[in-house]
Amino acid sequence: MGKAGAKEAVSDYDVIVIGSGIGGLTSAALLAKSGKSVLVLEAHDRPGGYAHGFKRKKYHFDSGVHLISGCGEQGYCGGQVIYKTLQALELLDEIEFISINPFSQALFPGFSIGLPQGIGDFVETLSKQFPTETEGLKALTELCLQLSEEITIADELMAEVDLEQAQQLMPALFKYRKSTLAEVARQFIKDPKLLAVFASNWPYLGLPPSQVSFVYWSTMLIGYMVDGAYYCKGGFQQLANTLVKGLVRFGGQIQYKSAVEKIIIEHGQVAGVKVNSQKISASTVISNADFKQTVYQMVGEQYFPKRYLQRIKKMQHSLSIFAVYIATDLDLTAINIGHESFCYQDFDHDKNFSRTRQGDISWISITVPSLVDPDLAPQGQHLLMLTTLLPYQTAETWKQQKPIAMQTMLELAGQTIPNLEKHILFIEGGSPATMHRYTQNHQGSAYGWDVTPKQIGPARIQNQSPIKSLFFAGHWTSPGGGIYGVSVSGVQAVQKVLGVRKQSDLWGLYE
Repeated sequence: MGKAGAKEAVSDYDVIVIGSGIGGLTSAALLAKSGKSVLVLEAHDRPGGYAHGFKRKKYHFDSGVHLISGCGEQGYCGGQVIYKTLQALELLDEIEFISINPFSQALFPGFSIGLPQGIGDFVETLSKQFPTETEGLKALTELCLQLSEEITIADELMAEVDLEQAQQLMPALFKYRKSTLAEVARQFIKDPKLLAVFASNWPYLGLPPSQVSFVYWSTMLIGYMVDGAYYCKGGFQQLANTLVKGLVRFGGQIQYKSAVEKIIIEHGQVAGVKVNSQKISASTVISNADFKQTVYQMVGEQYFPKRYLQRIKKMQHSLSIFAVYIATDLDLTAINIGHESFCYQDFDHDKNFSRTRQGDISWISITVPSLVDPDLAPQGQHLLMLTTLLPYQTAETWKQQKPIAMQTMLELAGQTIPNLEKHILFIEGGSPATMHRYTQNHQGSAYGWDVTPKQIGPARIQNQSPIKSLFFAGHWTSPGGGIYGVSVSGVQAVQKVLGVRKQSDLWGLYE
């Protein structure tokens, strides 16, 4: 059984965290810093969940993460959660983030544009291509910022003021909480091409503009645009490793290859877990594991209220992803490609998504991390990650479908990177079945529950479960998916465990 930070065998902890995704590691490390005895149990042989990396030959690949926000000191009011977490854990000097600007490129037939950081630069860049839309674009972007700032204070405000006061203090959130991105964007932007560009990062949330929550979309966009877009030097495994370092520094422990079989409930509350046929006692458990697996297998549905179970059955989970990992000797600095490019055949994202749902690969994102971090590959070589969304059920057997999907994605990438197929030094594919195998997420779900208007905010599964001392962190719980979202979930779980209502008060504990 792999261990880190274990000086002697302990069988009784204050907190056990199941799963070492970024949400789980965030909560574990912060609770260890708070003085709790913490044990993280991870089924895999390394930490990170979807943020884990892997090495093949001389190459370091990220499994699924392309870009994160919230790592810098500056940003919008209430943001910078990853920076604040690392600061609280005294880890800022242990990790390096590389700013990515533009944070992405949108590529369509006959049209391409980079999306820069900063609201002013973002509006100016897009306005040059769409001059009649300047005022609407500016107003829409500022609305996204207002929403992002309101959402950071929503939970604590709702507990302190009445509904009428809350509506006055958070007008945008109350007005748009049930809206999709498409519904709101169309009120400000008329040109369908600009709408497509503005929404081009939708795959990061797994839903097209007509289905994705405008509130959650706003927090993602403003995250990259105002809090800053970053790549983690050395790959995103470094973020997971750094959080583990913080956990261990403050007395916490982590055990790998330790799949939790049961969460033990005694007298209506958590009493510990069963792992490798042994009981480990704990007064608190945080599950960063797959939600359905936690409820139905680890705990048992008999311990949950019927209404809670009925609600789970109505929740819709996100699609999975298919990724292709490539090393090439092409000089990618010589072509006009950035760290992240979304490549579409159609300006209509509903059509793009409809084809995706049918298992038809018609668009991809191309990530080239070696452009900003050359140490990931030998000199004169580059790494590529091609990604698309796909349903788990697309193939009866992914073993047969995998090479076909890889070839389709290679051909799409070749439209942006000529001669790519002739210059491949290494190639490997990761299907939805691969994602399921490594993370145990239901059907390889990339983002937990879909972030539709009906599945965010109070309507999402909350960090505190109906069972005393059982909590959730990760993309199945509040606020939602993505590295920034799960980092916030980890912080929120810590607040619930410690009984700290305001996030600002939590950071105050670590000063």
